[in-house]
Amino acid sequence: MSNVKKIYLLDFGFLAGERGWFIPDPAMILERGKSKVTEWIDIPVTGAVIEHKDGIILFDTGVNPEAAEKWPKPTFNVFPVTSFKKEENTIENQLKKINLSTRDISFIVFSHLHLDHAGQAYVFKDHNTPLLVHRKELQTALYRLWMNKGGAYVDVDLMALKGANWFTYDSEMFEILPGIEIHFSGGHTPGHVIMKVSTQAGNTYIFTGDFVHLPEEYEVENKGWLLENKEEYIANLKKIKVWASAKNVKVIISHDPSFWNKYPKAPKYLE
Repeated sequence: MSNVKKIYLLDFGFLAGERGWFIPDPAMILERGKSKVTEWIDIPVTGAVIEHKDGIILFDTGVNPEAAEKWPKPTFNVFPVTSFKKEENTIENQLKKINLSTRDISFIVFSHLHLDHAGQAYVFKDHNTPLLVHRKELQTALYRLWMNKGGAYVDVDLMALKGANWFTYDSEMFEILPGIEIHFSGGHTPGHVIMKVSTQAGNTYIFTGDFVHLPEEYEVENKGWLLENKEEYIANLKKIKVWASAKNVKVIISHDPSFWNKYPKAPKYLE
């Protein structure tokens, strides 16, 4: 019996990226000498709070509120934050909507440590909040930053968490609390995970993080330039689709451009 009462979806603004990052674009295959007009997509940056009888779980933390100033310029130019209101989209103000503060969070679960998922975790460091991440993910992020090959891993986000209360795990599946499971997916990054949540109401929600960016990608079972391991991607996408074939299972694609037309914003909730 699950003890998950409610799931609140958090709004951390929007960023943009060229379409090819998210899904293969056949139009990129051109005759020599031909050019292509760049197509950009605005995608929401989202997170989730899971209200469980035994604790409050936060899944991902969005972008740094000072991204325009603190991200490396080439990174910001490739993935610009196109909408972020400090009075609305900070983690503190999102939690206020559900009558919580940063001190009320029992655990933070990272799908992975890219700039749009770990950007506001620094506000929890002084609370000693446990930060849960796959061991491969933390090792990869720090190694690539050390080698000056960070890409979407941003120094300002991870260096702010040096000495924080990290908890790493290696298993294929990790049940944090009854009804809340973390499953290794890889594919997008070496230590990427997805979250599977079953509620008291009898529903199951699968949060894809960046393992799946767009609904179109989920349908065609292919990813753009942000794919790191195709074998992991195909195998675990098939696994998600098996789960999703069951009654009352919903796949939540966190960067779906139509996300907020499909789901309620906090303080409304899923159950």
